[in-house]
Amino acid sequence: MRISQREFVIIIACLMSMVALTTDAMLPALGLMARDFAVDGNAIQLVITGVFAGHALGQLVYGPISDKYGRRSSIFLGLAIFSLGSVISASATSLEAMLMGRFLQGFGASGPRVMVVALVRDCYSGPAMARIMSFAMTLFMAVPIMSPLVGQGVLLVGPWQWIFGLYVVIAAILFVWVFIRLDETLKPENRLSLHPKKLWSTMLQVLANPIATGYALVSGLVLGGFMGYLSSSQQIFQRTYGVGEAFPFYFAVLALPTIGASLLNAKLVVRFGMYRLVQVTNVMTGTACLAFYVYAQSLTKGPSLGEFMALCSIIFFGIGFRFGNLNALAMEPLGKLAGMGASVVGSSATLVSVPIGMWVGMSYDGTVLPLVLGFASTSWVTFMAMLYLNRLPKPAV
Repeated sequence: MRISQREFVIIIACLMSMVALTTDAMLPALGLMARDFAVDGNAIQLVITGVFAGHALGQLVYGPISDKYGRRSSIFLGLAIFSLGSVISASATSLEAMLMGRFLQGFGASGPRVMVVALVRDCYSGPAMARIMSFAMTLFMAVPIMSPLVGQGVLLVGPWQWIFGLYVVIAAILFVWVFIRLDETLKPENRLSLHPKKLWSTMLQVLANPIATGYALVSGLVLGGFMGYLSSSQQIFQRTYGVGEAFPFYFAVLALPTIGASLLNAKLVVRFGMYRLVQVTNVMTGTACLAFYVYAQSLTKGPSLGEFMALCSIIFFGIGFRFGNLNALAMEPLGKLAGMGASVVGSSATLVSVPIGMWVGMSYDGTVLPLVLGFASTSWVTFMAMLYLNRLPKPAV
C-alpha cells in the first residue's frame, strides 16, 4: 500500500464504526422522534432494530460482490446506499418511512463493515493481521462513548433530522478519503465467480458446519440481549431514572467495562482459551442478573440508578469477552471458506439477534426488570448451548 500503516488502521476503524454510529448517535433523539411520529416509546425502538435488520441482509450481499468486483467498489456502493437511507430518514413524516430509511442505512453500512476484514486479510496475515485488527478495535471502542454525546450535541443546536444530515457528511468524507487514498487490495487473479451455483454451494458448506452455525446462533443470543439494551436504554435512563440530557454520559460510562475487558481478553485468551473465557462470563453475567432480579422484586421502589449501573458494568465487562471470542469460535473451523463464512456467520447472528432484541426492548414496562431478565435468559441459554457445541466433533473444511 502507498499509505502508511497508521492511516490504514484509521480508515478501517472508521469503516467499522458506521453501524455503531448509526445506532448510538440516534439514542438521545428517540424521545423526540416518538413525539413527532405520535407513537409510544416502545414502538420507536424499531428505529434501532431496523438498522440491524438491514445490516443482517447486507452482510450476505457485499462479501460475494467484493470477491468479484473488488473491495473499493463494495465500500462505495455501501456508502451510497447508506446516504440514500439517511436522506429518506431525515425527510420521513411517518414511522413507516423512517423504518424504510433506517433499513437502507443498515444495509448500506454493512458494506464498509464487511470490507474491513477483507481489506486486512488482503494485506496482512498471521500475527500482523491480529495486530492491525487490535489497533483498529481500540479506536473503534471510542464510538459507543462518543456517538450519543455527538447526537446530544446536534440536538442542542437543531432538530433530530440534523443527525441524519451529519451521517451524509460523514459518508461523503469517507467516500472521498477511500477514493483518493486507498488502493484496491484484491488482486485480479484472486477474484471469484458470482455464479449462483458456486455461491449456493459455498453457502451450503458453511451452513452444514455445525460448529460454525452453532456459534453463529450463540453470537446472536448475546447480541440480542445487547440490542435490547440499546433499544430501551433511552427510556430506562430518561424515563425510569430521570437523568435527562445527562443520558449520553451514563451511556458512555458503561462502555468503559467493555473496553477494559477487550484489552484483558487479549492477554488471557492465549492462556485460558476462548471457550473457557466465554463460559466463565456467561455464568458471571447470568448469576448476577438472576440475583439482581430477585433482589429488585423485594424492593418497593425498585433498584437505584447506582445499583443498576453496577449490574450493567458486570454485564458489559462480560460482553467485552464474549463478542470477539464467539465470532472467532464460529470462524475457526471454516478454513478456506472464511470469506463466505464471515458473511454467513455475521448475517445469521444478526438475524437471530433482531427478534430477541425487539422482545427484550419492547418488554419495557417502566422498570429495568425486563432488560435484566433478558440478559439472564440469553446468558444461561448461551451457556447450555456452548456445552453442547463443545461436545461435537470438529469437522474439517
